[in-house]
Amino acid sequence: MALGITEWTILLITIAFGILVILFTIQMIRYHKTAWSFLISLTFGFLAGLVAIINELFFSSYTNISNFFQSLHLNLYGLHFFFFYIFFEQLISKKLNSIRLSIMTGFLIIQTIGLWQVFYCRVNSLNADIAWVLADIGYWTPALFVYLGMGSVIYIKTYIYTKEKMPIILFVALVFVSFGFIISLLNDMYFILNVFTISIPKPDLINDLSNYANIFPFIGIIMFVITYLSNINYLYRLPNDNYLLMVLEKSGTPLYSVRFKTRKKINVEEVLLSGMISAINNVFKEIFKEETAISEISSKRLSILMETGEKTVALLITDKVTYFLDKALILFLKNFELKFQKEIKNDVRDLMVFEKATELLAPIFPFFIIEKVSE
Repeated sequence: MALGITEWTILLITIAFGILVILFTIQMIRYHKTAWSFLISLTFGFLAGLVAIINELFFSSYTNISNFFQSLHLNLYGLHFFFFYIFFEQLISKKLNSIRLSIMTGFLIIQTIGLWQVFYCRVNSLNADIAWVLADIGYWTPALFVYLGMGSVIYIKTYIYTKEKMPIILFVALVFVSFGFIISLLNDMYFILNVFTISIPKPDLINDLSNYANIFPFIGIIMFVITYLSNINYLYRLPNDNYLLMVLEKSGTPLYSVRFKTRKKINVEEVLLSGMISAINNVFKEIFKEETAISEISSKRLSILMETGEKTVALLITDKVTYFLDKALILFLKNFELKFQKEIKNDVRDLMVFEKATELLAPIFPFFIIEKVSE
């Protein structure tokens, strides 16, 4: 069967998603990244397009099978939106926001019920209009919320923080994708209004644009592909300031520290900081009989994120603790202790030896810009 412009754009979008899946799989394996939500999101996007193409090529003449694949195709996109949302949440916080998570879960459930009710109604020759209304609400609302409401805002904040070109390109890419969604939403709105017997003439422009709605998401996804192909090591950035990374012995003796370029400036007395951390841990151990190490100290303006290894403690001063920052610190300390296991075991006190830890930063903390390494 010959493919029309809609089918061709879906095919190209699917190929683009496939390229992104391969790129991020390689990056996550190579650098032990933890952006599982992003990879799952891309995988569902790829599978959704693949299902649509298979349906068009092989099952378009089989009504029931084609209806099944259509509901599956749209439901997979719903899962793509859901995990893309989780990725954005993990960029800005350590735990998922319960209200936003509940809303996104609710829309996914509404979409799933609506789509499979559509399939049921079609198989049994029943009216599927109300089911399509549910499916549309559960599809367009989370799509626009994730792409336009969360993603675009995060990339703008990231650009303001880093002044890099890549976040602004990704912002424009999300705007293109969202514009395609908006066109399709406007087209569907006339159907929804008609279901509730509200008759409003549809402008010819909406009809014309709806035929090319998939072109805009295709442009946006291609921008993602080109962006990541131009910098294979780029995975994500954190839109907040991170000030200082330190590694201490459990006794409190500093082994390594590095400061980062930030928008705001704070003065950190590293010796006092290491003494404070050691003292607090001793309080928990001696007074409260608590062996578990402290993982976070927070105020309104700053937070100290901590990770305890076998012999050392890593701490990071940041504006905001996020999921990715937490996982990166865990990976850094693991690699630090592995790289310097002999020096740590032999109680080496020459801090120049530990300066080689800076080599570990780039693949684990690609969003850090080093300002000065303490001697």
